[in-house]
Amino acid sequence: MTQTLASLAPAPRLRGLAVLLFVLALAVLPLVLPGRFWLHIVSLTMIYTIFVLGQNIVTGWAGMLTLGQAAFVGMGAYTSVILTMQYGVPWPLAALAAGTVAGITGALLSIPCLRVKADFLSLVTIAFNQIFFVVANNWMDLTRGPMGIPGVPAMGAFGWQATTAAQQFWLILAVVIVLFVIVGRLTRGPIGRAWKMVRDDEIAAGTIGVNVTGYKVLAFGVGCFLCGLGGSIYGHYMRFISPDMFKLEESLLLMQMAILGGLASMPGTALGVFLMIAIPEALRSQEPWLITARPGIAGAMLVLLMIFRPNGLLGLGETPPILRKLRAALPWGGAK
Repeated sequence: MTQTLASLAPAPRLRGLAVLLFVLALAVLPLVLPGRFWLHIVSLTMIYTIFVLGQNIVTGWAGMLTLGQAAFVGMGAYTSVILTMQYGVPWPLAALAAGTVAGITGALLSIPCLRVKADFLSLVTIAFNQIFFVVANNWMDLTRGPMGIPGVPAMGAFGWQATTAAQQFWLILAVVIVLFVIVGRLTRGPIGRAWKMVRDDEIAAGTIGVNVTGYKVLAFGVGCFLCGLGGSIYGHYMRFISPDMFKLEESLLLMQMAILGGLASMPGTALGVFLMIAIPEALRSQEPWLITARPGIAGAMLVLLMIFRPNGLLGLGETPPILRKLRAALPWGGAK
């Protein structure tokens, strides 16, 4: 028993070391990558990781099907851009305001939504996404409608602006690291355990004193806060926003990435974004059809996942029996 525990003890340290090495490898990318194109792809991938992390909190950890997260991304982007351009608010404060507006709106929206069943919840969030798009597309005085808002200032603080690709990359990386640390602690703590209990069995969670509605509203608020904060970064990184950037198709893409990488899995969040954003964008010049075919490819992959790996590639949960039999049949599979 002592030997077994001793053999397992270094595992967390090894995982921490692996994560540290991965972060350091990312940090030096601006020094080794040739040109702005590859930095743009990695920066865009990290921004989408924030979106999908917010999606995964609602769907993966709390177990609620929402298909309108792009609306909260857009809400955060417009809030931040308007505050910085029209009122001179510094970007860090505008970014926090963007996340707060999206988070409060998501929490308030969830209260009536939680009165309906899961299938109808997804329809309500789809309707909200459509409403946001219509409002943003027609409120000319505030959003400039389909013309969008150009000339968005770069991210920065205290008189400094991230104007180069490397500076933007390092700033986005720092934000992603902080968010992953916070969300990791949150999901491994009492709140995360409560979310998982609500996800797995609402009735059982309620009988042991868990405030089911309260934790669902909290999950909506936290998930939408992350999407709004990510929307602020997205708008200031792209230096332009328009309603077309936050349509329903974008919400569906976020859900696909969350499921593909793995529900309730932070490494899975990054993997899903890498497969659906980084690879198609990197191959855009050689294989432009990948961008247009991305929804269909994602749909086919999700169908296979529902059969063989319902919780996603890196999601938590038991391996389906058919995969256990296949693994046992392989020479290196063993009898697990």
